[in-house]
Amino acid sequence: MSTINQRPVSNTPIAYGLMSLSPTMGVINGMEVALEFEGALIEGNRKSILGVTDVSCFASFGIKGTEAASWLMSQSIQIPMNRNTWVEHEGYLVLRLGGSEFLIEGQYSEDQYSHEIFEKLARFNQATVAGVYKVQRADAAFILSGSEVLNMLSELCMLDLRDSALASNTLVMTQLASISAILLRHQLNGEQVYRVWCDGTYGAYMWNMLLEVARELGGGAVGLASHFRGTHK
Repeated sequence: MSTINQRPVSNTPIAYGLMSLSPTMGVINGMEVALEFEGALIEGNRKSILGVTDVSCFASFGIKGTEAASWLMSQSIQIPMNRNTWVEHEGYLVLRLGGSEFLIEGQYSEDQYSHEIFEKLARFNQATVAGVYKVQRADAAFILSGSEVLNMLSELCMLDLRDSALASNTLVMTQLASISAILLRHQLNGEQVYRVWCDGTYGAYMWNMLLEVARELGGGAVGLASHFRGTHK
């Protein structure tokens, strides 16, 4: 098992859904994650058609309140100016969920898992900052990749996502497989992918639903190492 950033180990929200697949596991940011399922060749093919990857291990921080935007900017964190949009900056994503709530998520790099910004955010004390409140987050998070992603989403989501719904730097809060979810599209290592977040208590269910449709369309489970070469078995 590979370990990056030694911390007490927690289970991914989709741990139950992974049990039957017997993946090679690693630990990133204190959470177990599936690095590989069936080898680079098979998973590379799946990823090009329709791959489903658990990235719940990425560090995240939630904050809201009337002064949340101002406080984040005071911490030199770039934020989206409009509601239901997102920006990527210095290795992390910042999602603006409505007018005054934000989700910040770290990304993995080949060199290291960058979490300096989260060490700064962890020192936040809402008792000393008026109008700003921490939001406890325990999301299940996924990467969807490949040519068949929109066909998957058309089966699981009532919104038409083929045109302007996911325009550049736009996110949608919708129902995916009848579960409330956040969805956006962005570039990862030069490849267009889709990101999904949902409440972690529904993580295993969401994983199973995504995987079922992926298999129907010729894809399947893809380990984190397929997207990030810096992860090792």
